[in-house]
Amino acid sequence: MQNISQGRRPYYVTAAMVAAELNHTLASCKEINLTASNAQAASSRIGSAALGFKALTHYIDELAGYTKRAANEINQLAKEASKLATRTARTATALHYFHAARDKASSATYAYSMAGAIETTEENYARLESDFNQVLSKMQVQLLDLKQNLRSANALASICRVEACRVDGRFQAIFVDVANKVDTVAAQIRERVDTAIRLFDSH
Repeated sequence: MQNISQGRRPYYVTAAMVAAELNHTLASCKEINLTASNAQAASSRIGSAALGFKALTHYIDELAGYTKRAANEINQLAKEASKLATRTARTATALHYFHAARDKASSATYAYSMAGAIETTEENYARLESDFNQVLSKMQVQLLDLKQNLRSANALASICRVEACRVDGRFQAIFVDVANKVDTVAAQIRERVDTAIRLFDSH
């Protein structure tokens, strides 16, 4: 009960903060998508000399698509966790008052009449807390998976640079910019994912 309702920062606040961080990653995913589209268009203009690079744009698109899906899924879990944490905290408060009333009226004639309400509230609290912890665990696993998968962005950017060197010098700058963009945006997303993970670790 204390972890949810009395912590340094309530869990429903943490869940909302995680959702806010991941909202920013969606904008970054759009940047990667745009980068891939621009690179594909440039590859098509150049022709066979940029075939190797053109193939890489597919993987850049895949990276953006995966990241966007993962961020959306985690975001939905964060919203669900926020709602569950709020309901759990309210139930915990109600349970606290029920216990206080029962203790205060322990010698009253009809004190036993509170037993049913207290038992129902305790069961409801246990169910909500269990549901909340399950959602929280899913979020943490997905955040770690997303962080792991984003590591492939560094390798992808490096391969892009290699392929850029094989293109006519007049066009190299375009493809080097693509590689740099993939690196930069992936780093921004990783930073937000790390922030989200730290928010949970702080509890």
